[in-house]
Parts: sequence; structure tokens; C-alpha cells
Amino acid sequence: MTHDGGLLLALLDEDWRPRHMLPLRQEWHLLLPRLLADEGSWIALLQRRDPGESPLPRPTDIVLTRNLARSLRPLDLRFADHVIAAGEARFSFRAAGLL
Repeated sequence: MTHDGGLLLALLDEDWRPRHMLPLRQEWHLLLPRLLADEGSWIALLQRRDPGESPLPRPTDIVLTRNLARSLRPLDLRFADHVIAAGEARFSFRAAGLL
């Protein structure tokens, strides 16, 4: 994961282990061919914040997560989770029932 709001898309295998990591700072149209090449993939959004910050989602994180999940659905890509890490603390949208 990357620091302070850095975002990665993780392409997961069937056991939800990361196979490929793609920086989300790229333009969406550059990521799309790579995502579509892995038909039926599960995708997770990984976000790292500085230690000491709260891993709880901010309103912009919630909007991003909802928009990403909505955008992936028609492409037959499945959204596994959005995990926010801040030091050792973690927040999982799926574990919190937000997905």
C-alpha cells in the first residue's frame, strides 16, 4: 500500500490473495484494459494513511467506494473490499457491512 491516501487496486485470486497491484493514480481508461484482461476477477481497493491517523472512512472514501463498486458491476468485475490501513489499525468496508 502507499502512504497518506495513496490508493491501489489489488486484483485478487479466487482465495482473495493479491495477484497484481495497480496504482489508482493512473487515469481510469489506462487501468480498464488491465482489469478487463482478468475476466471475473475480484478487486480490492487498498488505502494507507499515516500512522496515528484514524482508519475510519471519511465521506470521500465512502463516495469513492460506492462509485467504484457501481462502475465495476456492469464490467463483470467483483468488488471484494476497500481496506484502509493507518499504522497497525485497519478498517474494512466489507467487515463493517458497507459492501
